[in-house]
Amino acid sequence: MENVISIDKKASDELKSILSSMSINADTIRIFISGMACHGPMFNIAKDEEKSNDYATEFDGIKYVADKALMEEFGGFEIQYLEEDSFHGLYVKPQIVAEAGSCGSCSGCH
Repeated sequence: MENVISIDKKASDELKSILSSMSINADTIRIFISGMACHGPMFNIAKDEEKSNDYATEFDGIKYVADKALMEEFGGFEIQYLEEDSFHGLYVKPQIVAEAGSCGSCSGCH
């Protein structure tokens, strides 16, 4: 599997709209692990700078970066725009999905 970062046009447009509404000028966006849950790691994005150990790709004027070790572990990422019922927003999906854990710390998974 080739390590890639991809973003669809609708997600790119939504991200640019969010950045603009918050008066944030960002030319580089980082994908990172933002936490852990019973179903595995959760990913997010943030304004950042490219570092020497990053994989980088550019789409629609914005550079998307992630640490090479993260890319190897999860095979790359896709940034999607999701709309379902009353929910809408950006979602960072890894190419390799971690197996669900059995932490037992919450009732929502059981």
